[in-house]
Amino acid sequence: MVQRKDRHKKKVFKRIPSGNKIIYKEKKHSKHSCALCGKILHGVPHGKSPSEIRKLSKSQRRPEVIFGGILCSQCRTIIVEEAVKVKEKNKKIEEIDLNLKPYVEIMIKRIK
Repeated sequence: MVQRKDRHKKKVFKRIPSGNKIIYKEKKHSKHSCALCGKILHGVPHGKSPSEIRKLSKSQRRPEVIFGGILCSQCRTIIVEEAVKVKEKNKKIEEIDLNLKPYVEIMIKRIK
């Protein structure tokens, strides 16, 4: 019977001289992706378990940029540009795309 700790692990069959042996391996987690465009984020670790990531220092866990670990660099620049346009009253907050709006509102609060 499978041990309780091995139930969520991936089952791998290993050939050995006496026959086949079942080995249980941890599943590899997927890489983090951008919340807007879906690109893979750089500088964000994707370890086997949350306990491995917890052991890293805070600066190794996520980038120290605004929206670091959430948005890619291209999406961040778009949001900063939109927030500046709203701040300088060249554009109204209602004219911004709905998927960008929550991030732009946070950015406007930070600019003040």
